[in-house]
This record gives sequence, structure tokens and C-alpha cells, in this order.
Amino acid sequence: MNFIETRGNDCHFPLELPFSAVILSPMSSFGGIYSPKTLPHLGQEFLAAHLQSNYKTLARAVLDAFEIDIDSAVIDQALSLYDQFDDPSNPVPVVKVLDDLYVSELYHGPTRAFKDMALQPFGTVLSAIAKQRNEKYLILAATSGDTGPAALDTFRNKENVMVACLYPQGGTSDVQRLQMVTEDAANLKVIGIKGDFDDAQSALKRLLVSDKFKAKLMEHGISLSAANSVNFGRIIFQTIYHIHSYLELIRQGAITLGEKIYLNVPSGNFGNALGGYYAMKMGLPVQKFLSRPTTTTCLPSL
Repeated sequence: MNFIETRGNDCHFPLELPFSAVILSPMSSFGGIYSPKTLPHLGQEFLAAHLQSNYKTLARAVLDAFEIDIDSAVIDQALSLYDQFDDPSNPVPVVKVLDDLYVSELYHGPTRAFKDMALQPFGTVLSAIAKQRNEKYLILAATSGDTGPAALDTFRNKENVMVACLYPQGGTSDVQRLQMVTEDAANLKVIGIKGDFDDAQSALKRLLVSDKFKAKLMEHGISLSAANSVNFGRIIFQTIYHIHSYLELIRQGAITLGEKIYLNVPSGNFGNALGGYYAMKMGLPVQKFLSRPTTTTCLPSL
């Protein structure tokens, strides 16, 4: 499957790229990104086939449906990181809160940030591709508190990658700040900035499209990439837990196969919601998206 630009072409970027290239270089013309040219159909037949699948089996099936050009051994290694979550057999418990309210618990990874679900495998895949190509990458990340610790953890001591993480000083929790500033791996750098998360994100985007910055890096044989939601390599892993949560509702008897749900997806930077949107476009029965300042939740339709 190839990926295309979201804002047209300015004659400086390729019109289409395979997944392995997009995960390394996510930005495209006019400040856009790369998105799938087509989407696989993961409708009721796919859901029925995976009613009894564990999380890693489901994840592998979703990745296979995208026909990504990544070695099978690399994918297996990336998905094996879910074995380090609190419950290796179920890294995303779906817990009943009320009769029609279920919460997908996305905090059972090594940093307790929901970003672990995507960034744990993402780091392994990106590092493996860079190593195979004998290329070095600087990975930029901007964080309000979740992405930073998760990105730093997944890239810690990884080969062929370095990370610069921007965070707003005073704009994260003390725990999140300490998770970041106490990292001591040689390939990680944490930078506190004056401003809020939007300022950090704006700085990241400016650097990603700066020809001068990229040229300076290339003098040292280093290319530029990103770990934020501009990278579909992260989004693809975020679609999976939405599909898993729907299947878990069926397994718990909350809904029947094909019944539509309301999907409550809080998202400060849209990546979490975009993962759910892609899942819906691929066939996940979603009646409506809701936005509330809580953990990702799945609600059976009323």
C-alpha cells in the first residue's frame, strides 16, 4: 500500500511513498503529511474472524491488511513489546463503569501514558528500518506530558536514532517532567521551552519543514523524522486498540456484532481521534464520535 500527500504536491516531495519511507519522513508538500492512498476493509467478516484473537494477533492482522513493507520479523519484535505491559494477554483492558459505559484502559504500559500503545512498537519499527538502510535519524517530539516519556522510553539506546523532545516548562505534571529529565541514554535530549504545548508543537513543525535545519543535519549524515501524530507510523498502531475495544464489548456481552457504538475519544492533538476515525472508515461500526476530557471510552449505542 502506498501513501499520498494531504495537501497536493509542490514538486519537492514524492507523490507517493511506501510505509517504510513514510515512517522515516512523514512530512509532505505545503506542510502536509502522508496518509494511506486507500484503506483496507475491516468490516463484520474481519471482526467475526477475530472475536477470539488476542491483542497481538489482532494487531498483526490489521498491519497485514495495510500490506506494509516491513519485514515480518521486525513486526513480530515490535508487537512482542506488548508482553511487557501489566497483563501480556490483555494490554488494553475494557472495564465496565456503568450499564452503557465502558472504559478502554490505555495506561498499562511502561510509562503509564496511553501513547505507549503506539510508541512502543513504533520505536522498534523505525529503528529497524533506519538500521537496515544504514541511515541515522533525529526524531523530534513535542509533548504536553504523554508523548515525551513514551517516546523517550521506546527510543532509549535504539540504534541509528537520536531524540530531541520539547516540552513546556511548568506545563506538565511533576511525574511526567521527572520521567523525561531523568532519562540518561546518550541518544536522548530533553529541552524545556518557555511557552505552552502549542509553542512546542509549532517549533517542531517549523523544524520539520526547515530546509536550512535539514541541510545542517545532513552535513553530519543525519536525516529528520518525528514521533508525533504527524507520523502515520504512530497512527496505524492507534487504530488497533479501537478495534480491540469493540471486540471486547462483544466478548463481554455489551453489544452484538454489527451494533454501532458511540466512541468517546479525548484528543489534545487529534492523533487518538484520528486512529478511531480510520477504524470507522475501515468498517468499525461507530454511530458517533464524542469528545470529553476522560480516558478513551466505548459506549454501546442507546
